[in-house]
Amino acid sequence: MPYLIDASNLGGALGGPAGARDAERVVEYLQEWARGRGRVVAIFDGAESGRVARRYGPLEVVWSGAGRAADDEIVRRASAGPRDWIVITNDRELGRRCRELGAAVESSRALARRIERPRPGSRRSKAETDKPPLTAAERAYWKSVFDREE
Repeated sequence: MPYLIDASNLGGALGGPAGARDAERVVEYLQEWARGRGRVVAIFDGAESGRVARRYGPLEVVWSGAGRAADDEIVRRASAGPRDWIVITNDRELGRRCRELGAAVESSRALARRIERPRPGSRRSKAETDKPPLTAAERAYWKSVFDREE
């Protein structure tokens, strides 16, 4: 099932008021989780940031536009096929509006918990258990490889 994510709201759940304005961090946080999910749309409040792409594989990044709330864009998209979406938000009013349309609603906190505790056998949990952390010498080596000026 595809997801509509109140991205500024998720950012706030992750890092308070500063997190709500950190689109780069929210997008980075969602990228791995979005793989294999079909369609994930993260909708931010405000004008588009030139520092964030519009698409990262299945993760689409949308901006509500100046003077327009992401909530209205989420409701607009959900109303086109409400039973097709899971809306992620901690905003009670937005959740109510989407439920009234027929969309499923889940809290940002619940999504964050699921991302932090990956399913057994997922790429993330396998990588965390199969690979030991890099040593200082290994980090220095890879830094020398990738930080070279050409």
